[in-house]
Amino acid sequence: MRQLPTPHKVMRKGYAVVRSTRSRLNNLVLVPPSADDWPRVTAEHLSLLDGRTLNFCVRVPDEVTASSAALLLGGSSSPVVIPLTLVQRGDGHVEAQGTAVLDLLEADADQHQQLPAGMRRFLLATGQWRLSVVFTDVAGTERRYALAKAPRLMPDGPTTPEPVREDGTYCRLIASGTGRAYVSVGRDDAEAEIVSVKIGWSEVTLEGRLVNAPADECRGDVELVRRGGKAARVVPATWQGDTFVCSLKPADFGDLGTKEQIFDVRLRRPRRRSLKISRRRTEVRSPGDVFRMPYRLLTGEDGGTVLRLNPYYTPIGSLAFRAAHLPSGC
Repeated sequence: MRQLPTPHKVMRKGYAVVRSTRSRLNNLVLVPPSADDWPRVTAEHLSLLDGRTLNFCVRVPDEVTASSAALLLGGSSSPVVIPLTLVQRGDGHVEAQGTAVLDLLEADADQHQQLPAGMRRFLLATGQWRLSVVFTDVAGTERRYALAKAPRLMPDGPTTPEPVREDGTYCRLIASGTGRAYVSVGRDDAEAEIVSVKIGWSEVTLEGRLVNAPADECRGDVELVRRGGKAARVVPATWQGDTFVCSLKPADFGDLGTKEQIFDVRLRRPRRRSLKISRRRTEVRSPGDVFRMPYRLLTGEDGGTVLRLNPYYTPIGSLAFRAAHLPSGC
């Protein structure tokens, strides 16, 4: 007889489908076609190496004799212009290549950051910037093409191609419903993330940070919310800048029985909504298969209470605890 999957496996599979669907939707922004959607050229290569360094290559159309080329971000009124270099290929065709660093204008990017020789930084306002490429001949005549997103060259690997940024901003390559390539830049909402989880003999030390929030919002305490109920216990946290540290002892989980209970971990902020404390943002594509923590035993201050504890990350990435008291005499 075929064994039925456990509810946990069913939930994990369901969350995996949701994450896959959300990932595909993140790469698709439905915008109405614009007047300059055609004619088009397809990029030979279009990527963001580290979430901010744009690498670009396109073949010059056979009907165009170009003396210069540029990648345009935005509309025709005042686009951001990234100069491209023309390179003769061995097969006789000509390619236009370029590399540039893209940053969010409102992010107060460090203007003194060292860049490789010949590379420029471009600051963009929040929004979706459609991509075009323009070729100019020796007579000064311009031929402008809408840029179609480059085809995928290889299957998904263990990491995502566009990792998150430490400052909470993002820069992503997306495509419209008609296949037009766009660069999307912006800032994520405030998030609480785990820096480390250290499990000792008698306590668990959580170190976390508040991401993408002003300095005056960097305060609050850790909240343990029992799954399936409204009971919550608040444990004080110590702050230093945007980083907080909190020590959880067996008594902080309340009067548990021997039946395992699940606690969700949140950051309670004064006069603001609580935030789920999630695993550190990472470019790992399947973090649930990578970041695992074992069961441990914690001894209470009375020396007689023993708590079996398992910190883990839920399918959506938030921190939770499985906890239960061991029966006396074990």
